[in-house]
Amino acid sequence: MIILIKKFVLFVTALLLTCVILGLAFAAEQSNASEEISLEKVVVTPYRYEEVIHKSISAITVINNQQIKDSNSKTIPELLKSQTGVTVRDFYGNGTKTTVDLRGFGEQSPLNTLVLVDGRRVNEIDISGVDWAQIPLGQVEKIEIVRGPSGSVLYGDNASGGVINIITKKGKGKPSWLFETSAGSYDMNKQSAALSGSYENLAYYFNAGRESTHGFRKNSFYKANDLGIKIDSQIEPELSLRFSSGFHDSSYGLPGELSDADLLNMSRRSSKYGDDHATDKDYYFSLGSTKKSEDTGNLDVDFSFRRRETDTYWLVFFGGFGNPVYKSRIDTVGITPKYILDKDIFGRENNFIAGFDYYRSDYMVDNFDYSDDLQSFTDINKISKGYYIQDEFAVLKQLYILGGYRYEKAAYEFDYNNISGSDLLDKDVSDSKKAFNTGLVYKYLSDSSAFLNMSRSFRFPATDEYSIVWPSHSVNTELKPQSSDNYEIGVKHRFNDDLKCDLTFFMMNVNDELYYDYATYSNRNYDKTKHEGIEISLDAKATKKIGFFGNYSYTKAIFAGGVYNNNTVPMVPRNKGSIGIKYLLNDKITCNLLSNYVGERYFINDQANALSKLNGYATVDANISYKYKSLTAVFQVNNILDKKYSEYGTCNTTTGKKTYYPLPERNFALKASFKF
Repeated sequence: MIILIKKFVLFVTALLLTCVILGLAFAAEQSNASEEISLEKVVVTPYRYEEVIHKSISAITVINNQQIKDSNSKTIPELLKSQTGVTVRDFYGNGTKTTVDLRGFGEQSPLNTLVLVDGRRVNEIDISGVDWAQIPLGQVEKIEIVRGPSGSVLYGDNASGGVINIITKKGKGKPSWLFETSAGSYDMNKQSAALSGSYENLAYYFNAGRESTHGFRKNSFYKANDLGIKIDSQIEPELSLRFSSGFHDSSYGLPGELSDADLLNMSRRSSKYGDDHATDKDYYFSLGSTKKSEDTGNLDVDFSFRRRETDTYWLVFFGGFGNPVYKSRIDTVGITPKYILDKDIFGRENNFIAGFDYYRSDYMVDNFDYSDDLQSFTDINKISKGYYIQDEFAVLKQLYILGGYRYEKAAYEFDYNNISGSDLLDKDVSDSKKAFNTGLVYKYLSDSSAFLNMSRSFRFPATDEYSIVWPSHSVNTELKPQSSDNYEIGVKHRFNDDLKCDLTFFMMNVNDELYYDYATYSNRNYDKTKHEGIEISLDAKATKKIGFFGNYSYTKAIFAGGVYNNNTVPMVPRNKGSIGIKYLLNDKITCNLLSNYVGERYFINDQANALSKLNGYATVDANISYKYKSLTAVFQVNNILDKKYSEYGTCNTTTGKKTYYPLPERNFALKASFKF
């Protein structure tokens, strides 16, 4: 805690000095030019209904469409790297295997970060986590990041670290076409087309795209095709319908890890697994409607279906032994009705929401040998039912109180069959958990507030975590769901239209945190862990042409008891920060500069903290864009300093062997778009 206080004093001092400098610069150069960079009042949906950001009890970051355009990012995880309190770990540099960590969960972060697309859950029921490639960045209108588990009441499972809601584009205005093409290092090329607009009460958005790259490393190729459609219809003033659907098809290489010895004898671009690869097919559709009434409230119902098929070929990794081919399919059906009443009570603002979430997932996987003969087949079903209620009430004109409760039950059915008949499994498991949140928001200025919240969150084990595959197939019935008690306090302060700052302190006491124990080749529960830290961010318009943002997070994730007492959770950096500058050279040319820093962290599997840490790193990216009428061209340079680094690493604490996943060095890209 002393370290936390010292860090807080240091960065608050730096923040105040920065504010003074920016304030002086702003006073010296006032302007009313149309090209000015300005900070906007942001409306978000952390409570499954629209809310002004400074009225929420959560630490929230919003990435708007302009910020997406300004970035060098080709994928959503790349975009998230520079955001407050978000740690991204990319295995191969092509975005196919990527994890996003909120609040310091390390290796288990994919299972503790809930990801939504237009409010639809996209986390899988197994340990594969989120397929970030299923939604191309070009389809995204904005992204809302709710850091911390305050969303657990409304969203339930997987929201222990936070919630990321990806909101896709919708049509408006006259019909318009957008064509984009990109080319760059490692034979990267990408093309896409989108048609959007509206006609009377119907809004539409269609898009199609394809991309390919040989990748930075050998056997890190990536090829993908995407199709998407989104239709919104206002049937009558009180009734609206919506439909969306998407298809994603990809194939990619799996170059694997490199050890210290490999890096000495081979290059960072090498791969020991030149034939390992996988293919994905991902299809979904979602249908919903909203019935509005000023007197009786809004009734909202959504139905969704998703099918994901993945074929994985570990042809070299298994070295000629075992059964290396896996063909899996996951079908997920979701039904999520909710009722919202936004109506004053006793002359005070009040927002009430209640709902029910039903999800059924059917997971099937067939395992083949090198001769393509079926060896085993597995069928796992999971049904989750969650009920929630929450109310936000203005006790005073500027003081809001919020409270909510959720009950969720998860039931699993495991069915495993070996072709030889020597290994069979038929087992049912079920469990239930409760979540709550309560908080206060004091809006001390019209667009500034302080908040305090306390909550309890949970996470059910993934299907793979329950499974034990050696020496024979069984279900670990001793595995418990994870739960945590969480405390958070923060300030969202807007100095003026050109300068704002957010500051958050958080602490999480996690019970039965789920993890993989390499010593026993099974998943287990830690005794207790503790996650605490500080998050601070600053957004400013220094002058009429210069915009600036910066953020820093200090995250201390440690074991609180047991054999690893006071040790640091692996793969969680204590320090992380980003700085970005936007410079409007004139009305046609814009320059953007971004630097990301991630501190050192312990390797995966080093709960004992016995080995040295994986090195920290700092990268610098830049782009310059030129806009003339309907044409926009962008030249990008990524990793300008040519940093050699890895975001992910594992180790064997018995032998001391460490392995790395090297990421791309300096690389370039050129993108052009034309809209008419």
